[in-house]
Amino acid sequence: MQSLQLCTWQELTGEAHGSQCQKLLKGPIALKAQLYNQLDAPEIVDVSHLIDPFHIIQAAYVLGSVYRSFPQGSIHFVGINFNQTPEQALIVAELNDHFFVCADNGFLSLLEPELKPTKAVALNTAATTNQARGVEAIAHIHRGGALSVIGTPISTLKQLTQHIPSVHPQGNEIQGHVLHIDRFGNIVTNITKQLFQKVGRNRPFIIHARNHNFKEIFNDYHEAIRYDRPKAQREEVGKKLALFNAQGHLELAVFKGSPNYGGGASTLFGLTYLDPIRVAFINDA
Repeated sequence: MQSLQLCTWQELTGEAHGSQCQKLLKGPIALKAQLYNQLDAPEIVDVSHLIDPFHIIQAAYVLGSVYRSFPQGSIHFVGINFNQTPEQALIVAELNDHFFVCADNGFLSLLEPELKPTKAVALNTAATTNQARGVEAIAHIHRGGALSVIGTPISTLKQLTQHIPSVHPQGNEIQGHVLHIDRFGNIVTNITKQLFQKVGRNRPFIIHARNHNFKEIFNDYHEAIRYDRPKAQREEVGKKLALFNAQGHLELAVFKGSPNYGGGASTLFGLTYLDPIRVAFINDA
């Protein structure tokens, strides 16, 4: 049985306002209710309902962190800006042996920049609302139906290449930006470990993040703490550090930081979404 994953925010339609009742009628609860009504005991997993409105970059990072852990053939619904307009189609794409029901808004180019969909169709179902179109598409795929029945084949999808980190022509610098800020206030960048190692070639480096510099990357948070010293002499709470997180992205953090008390990395470093992050590599003299 195919599993279904929902990666949405509170309102499927992308409307930023409305009563709580309207949210329930339009949002993930209504979507799941309709799927349960149409399918025989579907297995539905909620990935997130906390994506910021219209924030497809955040959605791509969150879903990209987990979707590969689901079985091949799983169906992932992305309700971020899920609106059909004359300039934006609603699509189903088969990518990396998974199905994605989303808007053609560049999401897939952020999710897997190096991969292209095996198949992709623009939905042309008879449904009259965006939510109904999504439900029909999900139910059809779950039953094993062919994509050509519910959509018109398309070969070109919208690309968001401006969010891919760039490398200086001389190969001594990576220009990236803040991709995501997690609930601890840690700063996740769009610079991956793979790119860092490819460009860096084991050279010394300096990570520039506004007024803060980092010259060392740790394997995990606790590695930054000098446990060989007496506790009173250690720099623990509030220690700034850089590491590659479980998803392979460069992360800037504060050990045991808490954004609720003004101690998160994003607050202390003065960084927010899309702020520049630069890695400079130093050539041997």
